Amino acid sequence: MSRKLNFAARLTALSMGVCMASAALSQQAAPKRSLSKVKAAQAFTELAQNAALYGAVKGGYFKEEGLEVEIVNFRSWTEPVQAIAGDAAQFALGAGSLIRAAAATGAPVRQIAMISSLYPYEFYVKRDSGIKSVADLRGKTIQTVRPGETLDIVWTQILGAAGLTMTDVKRVESFNGFGTIVSGTTDIANISHALLPKARAAGLVKLVDYTQWRQQQGLPVGDGANLGWGTSVKTLKDNPDTVRAFLRSLVKATTRLKSDKAFATELLQTQPFGLDRETAAEVYDMHRTHWMVRLDFGKKDMSFDTEMVEIALGKPKGSIDMRAVSDAAPVADVLRELKVSY
Repeated sequence: MSRKLNFAARLTALSMGVCMASAALSQQAAPKRSLSKVKAAQAFTELAQNAALYGAVKGGYFKEEGLEVEIVNFRSWTEPVQAIAGDAAQFALGAGSLIRAAAATGAPVRQIAMISSLYPYEFYVKRDSGIKSVADLRGKTIQTVRPGETLDIVWTQILGAAGLTMTDVKRVESFNGFGTIVSGTTDIANISHALLPKARAAGLVKLVDYTQWRQQQGLPVGDGANLGWGTSVKTLKDNPDTVRAFLRSLVKATTRLKSDKAFATELLQTQPFGLDRETAAEVYDMHRTHWMVRLDFGKKDMSFDTEMVEIALGKPKGSIDMRAVSDAAPVADVLRELKVSY
């Protein structure tokens, strides 16, 4: 065999060895977790802010971390918190409801990560409703939630700035804002970005963007906003590896969502979002810089929801210590490990 052929043969063998090694590595079993089958509880309202949960499923990141995650939906924001407190689920999407449970009732739950800095409050009316400003809502019906929850407090703020109170409007408590306004049950409702195509097709137009409204009122919008994941004290104590694996999966998915537009827009076109291609690209541009997984008190994370809870409970601003109702250590460890910074 010539030297040239001998070299080619060695190169081929080396390449085959590398391929076999790579294949063997990819076939390695996922890490074993102290708790591998978990439930992630959330309110049934689908929010683009929470795309990383579905991105972790689509990208195989939960599986890669040795987790089998079942997503379970509830009718309200309080039920997921009750689920983790009662060990019926291990993780819950929440914010104000979770902080309130821990601060007001001593519920054994903790906030472990914030996932978005974009407020999920945008209020739509029918194009032909005749409603051109918040002042026009006097005597009209609004879609809200139970008193004390964040959306209801947001409504109180918006109405108050226009010289109205809750007694000047009629209330319908519902998490299906789109359904209430299309059916004529309400005159104005909070619509998620995940429902933009349906809203536009139904002839709905935006009356109030809460982020813009806060800017106009001179209120901060750059602080860490709301929405995040929580777990129970029991899960933190008994299954710390599972908590980190769950957060690690979310970080990996979030990193990919922020950098891989094709992956993100494809995800937004699938269920539960089901956006058309054009709207998926639009929603991606809205959320790309707001997706994150962190809990950094130095950056005022969760400060908005903490303030909303203080208002609901009639407590002075700054009276709730987030360190007492959260555990920031797991996500900090994960971010250091993955060398990710938001």
